[in-house]
Amino acid sequence: KMDDIIRISKDFRRANGLKEMAKERFNSISELKQPYRIVEEYYEIIKELLTAVSYSMGFKILSHKNLIEFISKETKLLDRIEISLIDELRIMRNSIVYYGEKTSREFIESRKEKIHSIINKLLREKLE
Repeated sequence: KMDDIIRISKDFRRANGLKEMAKERFNSISELKQPYRIVEEYYEIIKELLTAVSYSMGFKILSHKNLIEFISKETKLLDRIEISLIDELRIMRNSIVYYGEKTSREFIESRKEKIHSIINKLLREKLE
């Protein structure tokens, strides 16, 4: 749906603000103990970083699903496997937030390295 992708002026101040917030969240994630909270936080960090990229490109995207799809199609930042993992986190996060489902520590541990790699890649991205 294109009606939730809105062209805006490139907003680097907002993009960099989101990036800084994501960096702070990432630096304090080790304080979280419950797996479901960790999943939520990883997803929020990645979503903020993707949103920062979209703002720096001059787009505001209202739906998380379309944000992921937009970044996948309009940039070369992430490969298909990384996009697939982000979407898996989105679905898991929705199950937690909207249906009260818990997640296992194994879910996080088996994906942690790849999630960290995605976050670090997005943090290194220059927004200009």
